[in-house]
Amino acid sequence: MAERIVVIGGGYAGLAFIGEARHIPDSQIVLIDPGDGHELIPELPEALRMHDPIEEHVVQFHDVLEGTGVEHCKERVVDIRMDAREVRLSSGEARSFDWLLVSPGSVSAYPPIPGLQERSLPLRNAHDAFKIKERLRENPHQRVVVVGGGLTGVEVAGILAPDHDVWLIEGAPRLLPALGIGLAHYARSRLQVAGVKVIMGQKLERVEENTLKLQRDEIHYDVLIWAGGIQAPRWLRDTDLPLDDRGYPVVDSTGRIGERVFAAGDVWRVWVGHQEVPQTAQLASMAGDYVAESMTRAIRGEPLPAPFQPRLRGMLISLDPGIGVGWVIRGGIPVRGSSARTLKNLSFQQYRLKLSRAFGRGWPF
Repeated sequence: MAERIVVIGGGYAGLAFIGEARHIPDSQIVLIDPGDGHELIPELPEALRMHDPIEEHVVQFHDVLEGTGVEHCKERVVDIRMDAREVRLSSGEARSFDWLLVSPGSVSAYPPIPGLQERSLPLRNAHDAFKIKERLRENPHQRVVVVGGGLTGVEVAGILAPDHDVWLIEGAPRLLPALGIGLAHYARSRLQVAGVKVIMGQKLERVEENTLKLQRDEIHYDVLIWAGGIQAPRWLRDTDLPLDDRGYPVVDSTGRIGERVFAAGDVWRVWVGHQEVPQTAQLASMAGDYVAESMTRAIRGEPLPAPFQPRLRGMLISLDPGIGVGWVIRGGIPVRGSSARTLKNLSFQQYRLKLSRAFGRGWPF
């Protein structure tokens, strides 16, 4: 009898896993994802540009999975029962599994700031990007305020700056904590040259209609974009998965949650030494590849591989349509300017090529 492998989520981790695991002999893979396609989330800030169609940043599951034998179940998972080996769907149906990969991605995290969740627009998926673009089309002269000076917030501010009045708010004293101080300073300078008004060192205390109340200042806004962090999907708390104090599954160094249940992507908090690795699409894709090997060995009754030790190839962000900043190659060689932007674009194309090869396509998606 074929081993039934269920994959929750068709993001970077889920598709990387399926691309490898589909070669496991005598296996039947089911992808459970409520969407129509694989959303290229790192490209979504780019998709906010006025003439950039969001559809070009979504790869349809049909195009990826056709002819592979992988079933796409277009449903939403609401519960996992490890002992019963089943996942329960929003339709009321239950799907049984022999092996399970939990890779549902992440959702926006909202601190307890009055009015924030009700009045802000997040950017976690293509649907969010559509909503933001619709608001921006209403009036090109609106003031756009982006809250959160991490990777997503800085990219969104930079991409929107040529066409809008953009403000960037960060409660910490610096931008981009994932990059070095020098690169963060360069990013701030470039944003300011592009016209972005940057306010740092003031925490957001309250969001009212068209007004942000900071610790010392009040800022008017027409469109408010929240880029202040992510968390594990809340429905995981209703499952019997072991969770840590932040609501993330407790995952060992080989990607395992339980005997037949594994995790990858944003829900796997990966540590190297005493440092947690930032959750990015690159890390998720690498984790998907690794867990496919880990699960394959478990199915065969073989020893699991050495603990997951990701070697990131770099971290690059866009500051505007022609300039970027970040680092590349192990050891962290800093890059900035047009060369960083070129490398960022190249990384997008390399991922599409990897996806095409993993699913036996003769063209890049």
